[in-house]
Amino acid sequence: MEKEEFLKLLPKLIREDDEVKGAIITALSGVVATKDDIAKLIEHSDKRFKERNKSFETIDRRFEEATNERKDLRLKISEVSVAIGSLGDRSGKLLENTIIEILNDELIRENIPASRIHKELMVDAEGIVFTKDFSTDIDVLIEDGKTILIEVKYRIDNYDIFTFLKLAELYERTRKAFDQLLILTLEIKRLHLNYANKQGIKVIAGKVIE
Repeated sequence: MEKEEFLKLLPKLIREDDEVKGAIITALSGVVATKDDIAKLIEHSDKRFKERNKSFETIDRRFEEATNERKDLRLKISEVSVAIGSLGDRSGKLLENTIIEILNDELIRENIPASRIHKELMVDAEGIVFTKDFSTDIDVLIEDGKTILIEVKYRIDNYDIFTFLKLAELYERTRKAFDQLLILTLEIKRLHLNYANKQGIKVIAGKVIE
């Protein structure tokens, strides 16, 4: 600790540390302090501040741990909500939005603007892919001139992947060509993930089950 820093901190040390206070009183009472006395006093002060810094570091670490725990808890609550919602309405907008929110960090890393994902209605009027007049919607993202077709589900299996491929076929035959297929899911088995990848589908998953 430099001399100037020590002088600035001295009043605070006198108020809070009896040992420092005693040393100062002794010096003022007529006893001449040696260089060693001053060095010991500064060394003691340095030790006190190092201990305080460690205490603050511990507090910061505990605060960060608590923040992470709260974040994990929010994610778990969201996942439970999605699981419950999936029992009744697997294609509901609220359910899809919740899944997208849970996967938001992964979407940001992949440069996928979730706010620009929108639904488009498709009708197989001639029965080209499905039965005649079959209607459904599909999530679409148009980014940098590229068209990305998206499937959002709580859990994905081979049947969902197959159905998604058929929806993509209907989109291409009734609308236009697409550039990429993307699945957003909270959990997927490794077997199904491999199948999706072999079909040229990119998968962003919260958890892969072995």
